[in-house]
Amino acid sequence: MKKKVKMLKMLALGAGVCTAAMIGSPMQSHAESQFTPEQQAELKELFKQYLAEHPREILDSVENFRLEQERLMEQSAQDNLKEYQAYLTGADMPSAGNPDGDVTVVEFFDYNCGYCRKAYEDVIKLIDTDKNVRVVFMEMPILSPSSRKMSEYALAAHKQGKYFDMHNALMNYRGTQNDAAYEKLAADAGLDLAKLKEDMASKDVADEIAKAMEVARVLGIKGTPGFVIGDNIFPGYIGLDPMIAEVKKVRAAGATPN
Repeated sequence: MKKKVKMLKMLALGAGVCTAAMIGSPMQSHAESQFTPEQQAELKELFKQYLAEHPREILDSVENFRLEQERLMEQSAQDNLKEYQAYLTGADMPSAGNPDGDVTVVEFFDYNCGYCRKAYEDVIKLIDTDKNVRVVFMEMPILSPSSRKMSEYALAAHKQGKYFDMHNALMNYRGTQNDAAYEKLAADAGLDLAKLKEDMASKDVADEIAKAMEVARVLGIKGTPGFVIGDNIFPGYIGLDPMIAEVKKVRAAGATPN
């Protein structure tokens, strides 16, 4: 019996060695230092044998670990949302719709994202049909340098009170991606180009983009688009009907984040 217990302990440590080796953990060097090379080889063979004889247990353990990690990440995101809710729904944020709306929809997006363009159509339909909703736009330029450039144009336009005009122009634009094209869009939107360029280069605009990216990260939004509606986070495209349903649910519950 003592020999069996000793072998089981060795097997457990061997599992630690093998698992750490697979994931590159510092635990590997620590665990391996407890055994001679011959013992390490024996432990690895025992672990391989255990894997072969109990594959379902190993797979179940890995899946349970994955699910627990997802649960912890979701809980962390919800906790962080409470901290950033006031920021996300602030009166000075770039937005469209009813500024005094009883429900706020927050969208994280990239101008070069195909699904964001689809979500843009949904957002336009939402604010056209629901006159008591507000949509806040969070610049998340992750796809290319031109994504960031367009975000800078949009946020600089916000300083002239024309964010949504520039946002619409950029979302609907399908031509060559360069400053000349963006400047023409800005001019057509009635923006002061000299002031626009000055604001684009400002620390304020750079800080706004950095802040949006950081908030997206802590909310678990890793790609675009992503949405926050009430107390719920949607890290992906959700579609018009689910968006409308979620707005109705928040409104019915009286959970107005404004």
